[in-house]
Amino acid sequence: MEFSNKGNFEQALYELKNDKNNAVASLFDIQKKQEGKLNGVIFTLKNNYAKDFDSTDASSNILKNFNPSYNATILNKLFNQGARLIATTNLDEFGLGGTGEYSNRGLIMNPLDNNYYVGGSSSGAAATFSKNIGFAIGSDTGDSVRLPASNIGVVGFKPSYGAVSRYGLFAYASSLDTVAWFSHNVNDSILLAQTLYGKDKYDLTSISIDIKNIDLEKPKKIAYLDCFENVEEYVSDSYKNLIKKLENEQIQIEKITPNKDLLNAIKIVYEVISFSEASSNLSNLTGVGFGVRKEGKDWEEIFQNTRTNGFGFMVQRRLALGSFYLEKDNQEEYFVRAQKVRRLISDWFNKIYDQYDFLIYPSSPSIAPKKNEIEKKDYQYMSYILTASNLVGNPSLNMKLGKYNKMPFNVSIDSKIYTDKKLLSYGLYLEKILGENND
Repeated sequence: MEFSNKGNFEQALYELKNDKNNAVASLFDIQKKQEGKLNGVIFTLKNNYAKDFDSTDASSNILKNFNPSYNATILNKLFNQGARLIATTNLDEFGLGGTGEYSNRGLIMNPLDNNYYVGGSSSGAAATFSKNIGFAIGSDTGDSVRLPASNIGVVGFKPSYGAVSRYGLFAYASSLDTVAWFSHNVNDSILLAQTLYGKDKYDLTSISIDIKNIDLEKPKKIAYLDCFENVEEYVSDSYKNLIKKLENEQIQIEKITPNKDLLNAIKIVYEVISFSEASSNLSNLTGVGFGVRKEGKDWEEIFQNTRTNGFGFMVQRRLALGSFYLEKDNQEEYFVRAQKVRRLISDWFNKIYDQYDFLIYPSSPSIAPKKNEIEKKDYQYMSYILTASNLVGNPSLNMKLGKYNKMPFNVSIDSKIYTDKKLLSYGLYLEKILGENND
């Protein structure tokens, strides 16, 4: 198995130098080794991964010109396999946003049509991901790789929690954060998985998962989510056509009726847990240990001035809410209750994964939204269905399902946690069934 789309450095560099979409943080030409399974493959890195050769500010003013003294584990692994870094990409500040609106460099829009959002905190990675770049590393805490992957019509993959070391990834929500990536096809995503998976002594949540010798495998039993009433008609039609294709392949396909009460709780559960964990993880950014200090008459005023000037409004709001949820008198009412509902959500999905090879569903209810139209329609749980796999921790893979008004949308497949090898093998099969949708 070889990497199928290595990219073109000169053409990619030209595109990145001429970026007018606020997506590029820095440009490089770094290739540490001239060998390995990723030899010469051009890639970009979301600017919330530590690197010892350039600043890493997570698109936040509070970390302006911050230079880590080490490389993230995944970056060393990519270099060891001969990958060639061309750029770092901007993001919604610290990965906390979900639309591409919250980078300190400015709004990042969809590269296919700048009237549409690109989505996800990995917005810069998606906005620069052309055929001239082999893969793009992002991070996925709620849907921050897979949603923009759907909005630009490429493959997005989020591994099982712990399958890839998070050492060097700036923490947002530690129980949800996952190294994730964009690729042009499932084959290339598999090669990235085989490069990046593995236990790391610097990340105690990392584990070893077998990811070797992945071949195309036809699933025997698939579950599909009955969500037709909560997506646009063009998404529903493409989704139904895919289900018919799979049925014609003599695969057993069964409908899953959504537990709407539970699925509609995904958003609030995610917000309570992620905001709470973020308020803890970013608490050291005070201008003393870390952060660009803004002086004051005492330590309290220094902290307040530093964080007021350093954080954007979106981050300030989320951290304030997170601190509220973690207040001693509020923990039981909000944080602990959210964790209990998270367990119910996990149990519901795991019951499906125990009975089927994978669950299939549309990655989003529509194509990317236009400016100022993000919340005009109420799709209920389908607006944040991708976030479920972060709460559960299972692997999630998506790829292009169709187009509407020249804008793409994806379909997702999810399986039980740590069954990444199987899911990717089924991904090869589904990619073949989808055919021209992925051209």
